[in-house]
Amino acid sequence: MNHIQYDREILFVYKFYFFLLLWSFSIILGGLTLWRFGVIPGLCLFSICTLLSYLAMMRKKDFPPPDKKLTAQRMAREITQNTSTLAISRFASQLYFYLHETEQAIHLLQNYLPSQDPLLCATLADILLRESRPRQALSVLRDNPYTLADPLLLLIQGHVLQHLERYTEAVKIYERSLRLSQQTGFPRNGASWFTQILLSLSYKANLHHSLADCFLQLKDHQLAKKHIWAGNLRLFDLSLWRKISLSHSYSSKSYTKSH
Repeated sequence: MNHIQYDREILFVYKFYFFLLLWSFSIILGGLTLWRFGVIPGLCLFSICTLLSYLAMMRKKDFPPPDKKLTAQRMAREITQNTSTLAISRFASQLYFYLHETEQAIHLLQNYLPSQDPLLCATLADILLRESRPRQALSVLRDNPYTLADPLLLLIQGHVLQHLERYTEAVKIYERSLRLSQQTGFPRNGASWFTQILLSLSYKANLHHSLADCFLQLKDHQLAKKHIWAGNLRLFDLSLWRKISLSHSYSSKSYTKSH
C-alpha cells in the first residue's frame, strides 16, 4: 500500500490519536491491576504502559492512506449532499492528496474562488505552492479581501514568501498570523473540537519553526533559537521537535517535503 507524506501538522494529530488509543489500554490494564493486586502494582503497571505508549508514538512515522475507491465513493456522496465552501475545500484536498488529481483539484477550487472563502483560498494557494507555482499562489492570496485578517491565509502567504526567499516580508506575515491566531484562533475546517485544538497547536508550532528558519537566513540566531523552542513546546511528541542547530537553513525547494 502506498504511503502519503503527511504535513507535520497532520502527522502530529495522527500520532497523538495513536498515543491515546494505546494509552486507553494502559488505563484499562492499570485499573484492573489496581483492583486485583492493589494501588502500587496498579500505578506501576499504568506508568510503564504509559511510557511504552509514548515511545511507540514517537517511533510511529507513517500511517496508511484511506482506500482510494472508498474515498472516491465517500467524496461523491458528500459533495452531492453538501456544496458549501468547506465541503468543496475538503473535496479538493482529498482529490489532491489521496487521488493525486492535481489539475481537477485546482480547477474545482478556482471555480469557487469568487466566494472569497478564506479556507478555500488557502487550500488553493497551498496546492499551487506544492506544485511549484508560488507566484500564482501569492496572487490568489493577495486577491482575497481577508488576506491580512485570517491567520491561515497569512500562514500560507508566509510560506510562499519564504519559498521566494523574501525572508523579511515572510517574518512580518508570520508574526501577524501568530498574533491573530492568539486572538481569534484558526478557522474551523469541519474537524471535531479536539482535533481542532490539536491542529491549532501544530499550526502555531509551524509558525514558530518557520519564523526560526527565516531568522536563521537573516542571521539572527537569538530569535531563531527562541522560536525553535516556542514551536517545540507546543508539540507533545518529542520526535517532531526541531533541533536547535544554527547550521540549519531553509531551502526554497524543500517546501513540499517538509510542510
